[in-house]
Amino acid sequence: MLSLRPEEDRKLRDLLTRLNEESKSKIVLLIDKSGQLISRSESPAFSSDDVTFASLTAGNIAASEALSKLLGDKSLSHMFTETEEEGIYMILIAGKYILVSIFDKRLSNLGIVRVKIKKYYREIEEILKAVEERVEEESSIPTEIDVEDIDLDTLFE
Repeated sequence: MLSLRPEEDRKLRDLLTRLNEESKSKIVLLIDKSGQLISRSESPAFSSDDVTFASLTAGNIAASEALSKLLGDKSLSHMFTETEEEGIYMILIAGKYILVSIFDKRLSNLGIVRVKIKKYYREIEEILKAVEERVEEESSIPTEIDVEDIDLDTLFE
């Protein structure tokens, strides 16, 4: 799971909220492919269980990717599904993250949502890449540690 610092979460939330407002969506969610909710727009118009929705979305993407492979396609980049009143547009970012926009079809449409996502896509991708690099750097073991410099006798006191 991607571990966000508060300032990284705020940056993502602000971007997702602007995308939400400009596309006239009910909510915009950022999910990883394992089904974990990473961030979401500030949106009082959406009252579903975000965690359940994130998990089901990841399962939907996984199933659709498997179907695409069966049909001979190598990858799935985006999906659209709709109910009578709502549209759900999902797009993959860096092959690991799912950006989801849920919109009321009376207030917006797929074209508007796609144009607005395209506007913010690169910026969201850059933030996620920076977070991944930070997490990787923080979790890497320094190679310059000299075992001879460690006083093993005091290490476990």
